[in-house]
Amino acid sequence: MKKLSVIVAMLLTGAVFAQTQATDSTKAVVEPIKGTWDLNLDLASRYIWRGQSWGGNYPVAQIYGTYNVTDRFSVGFWGTHNFKKEYFDENGTTKGYRELDLILNYTVSDFLTVSLQQYYWPSTDRQEGTSNKFFDWGNSSSNTLDLILMFDFSEHGLPLWFTSSTFLAGNDFKYKDEFDEKGKQNYTTYMEVGYNYEAPFGINIAPVVGVVWNNKAQYYNAGDYDKPSFVNLGCKLSKEVKLSESIVMPIWLSYTYNATDARENLGFLNHQFLVAGVTFSLSK
Repeated sequence: MKKLSVIVAMLLTGAVFAQTQATDSTKAVVEPIKGTWDLNLDLASRYIWRGQSWGGNYPVAQIYGTYNVTDRFSVGFWGTHNFKKEYFDENGTTKGYRELDLILNYTVSDFLTVSLQQYYWPSTDRQEGTSNKFFDWGNSSSNTLDLILMFDFSEHGLPLWFTSSTFLAGNDFKYKDEFDEKGKQNYTTYMEVGYNYEAPFGINIAPVVGVVWNNKAQYYNAGDYDKPSFVNLGCKLSKEVKLSESIVMPIWLSYTYNATDARENLGFLNHQFLVAGVTFSLSK
């Protein structure tokens, strides 16, 4: 616990010096302006989400975008693929991975956005006992419905952001024992806080601390199952390169440390991840 406290303190040190803000682990949300849109493509060395490695140590392509229907309401999507056909490797860890998310955002105020996101991750090959149906929300499905509250205080001179995520439906079931086949919705909740610091040479530094509070459904399989788990301690460095008036190309490097006590749950994935990537962004 002493070691964990030191890590958290290091991540939070310097928050008062931060000058700009942007979200990280939740799917990107831009300031809504009616009729505008953005389209983005990430090329990354691997896919890490909230301290979890999906698809092993393989490069991924991720495409996502947003359309602002009104000044407050926007729709979007997010997808990833590592182009591997086999779902598991010889060690039994995930190899092939693909995901498509549908996103609805509503801006309540200049510091609060409510987001409803559907995560759909069908297996890359047929897996017994797993349903890949798009409208299946049962305990063997490949769907999750996530309600996210996103607080961004940068408009108020405080470059701090906070998100709270709770699963409302889908494959997020807890079971009484091995004889309980039906299970019960767990409403797994994840919270995250972070800030951005604009360093010299146009480099943005974004530390983050993320914790799972109730992981009894074992949705975060690389976390503790019976107590709060700091699955996502990390920092992201990025620099934006402007190619034209409408196209920018951020390059970035992200470090993630999964501080779960149950190291056996990390398996072959270990507990530290370093991801490099480049983003191509087009907006109008």
